[in-house]
Amino acid sequence: MGFEEGFQQTTPPGFVNTGTLGEINKTKIILFWGAIFMKWQEYQNAVGELYNQMDQIGEIKKNITIPDKITGQPRQVDVYWEINGKNHRIGILIDAKLRKSKLDVKDVEEVFALADSVKANKAIIVTNTGLTEPARKKAEFIGMDIKIFSIEEALETIVEDYWQLCPSCENDCIIMDSGSSFMIDGLIFWSIGGRCRTCKTAISWCQECGHYETIEINKHIECTCGHKWGNDENGLWLIFNGADKGFYL
Repeated sequence: MGFEEGFQQTTPPGFVNTGTLGEINKTKIILFWGAIFMKWQEYQNAVGELYNQMDQIGEIKKNITIPDKITGQPRQVDVYWEINGKNHRIGILIDAKLRKSKLDVKDVEEVFALADSVKANKAIIVTNTGLTEPARKKAEFIGMDIKIFSIEEALETIVEDYWQLCPSCENDCIIMDSGSSFMIDGLIFWSIGGRCRTCKTAISWCQECGHYETIEINKHIECTCGHKWGNDENGLWLIFNGADKGFYL
C-alpha cells in the first residue's frame, strides 16, 4: 500500500492543525500535530530526566510532595534538587511549565510562593515558551532562574533510542522525531516514528500496543492494535484502525 487519495499531508513542525481521519462508530478522531502532542506529565518527566544529569552533585527527586512550612499540608513539587554541603543543605525547587504562550508575572509569583512554602533556597522555572518581558524582569529581581527547554529537546530526553543507526544501510542515523497524537473520547493515542535520510528505511513505534518495527521503502505493516503503518517516497504514514483516511507523520 502506498500513497492513497484522502491522505492528509502533515503540518510543518511548530504549527497547529486540527483535522479528522473520518469517523469510527460516529466518534470523531481529532489529530494534534507538532509541538502540542506532548502531555504536561511527559514534559514534567523530561525535565526531571534533564536534571538527573546533576545527580553527581546532589539528589534529584521527581514528582514529590513536601509539607507546607506553615500549614503542614503536602505541596506537590515537579522536581526537587537537594545539595548537601558540609554543614548545610541547599534545596532547589524546579517547576516545569508546558505552555502554548509565554509565562506571565503570575506564573513567576506562583512558583516563587511555592518555593518559599516548602523552604526551598532557590527556584527554577523550566518552560518551552519563554516569558513575557514583565515576567522576565520579575524573575530577575527575585533571583529566579529560567531555562528554555523545547518540546523537541524534551522528546529527545524521554524517548529511548531517539538516535539510532539505520538497521538497513548502517550508513546513517534514524531520528525518532516524527510523532502525532489522537484524542478519542478523552483517551490519547501517541505514535512515534522516524526515517533514514540515506535509504529511507523507517521505524514505527506504536505507544498503544508497544509494537516497534522497521519498515523498508514501499512496504507496510500492521501493529497489534490493527493500525496500518507504511513507508513510501513521501514519508512514513499511518492509518488508524477502522478509519478510511490516513496521514503522514
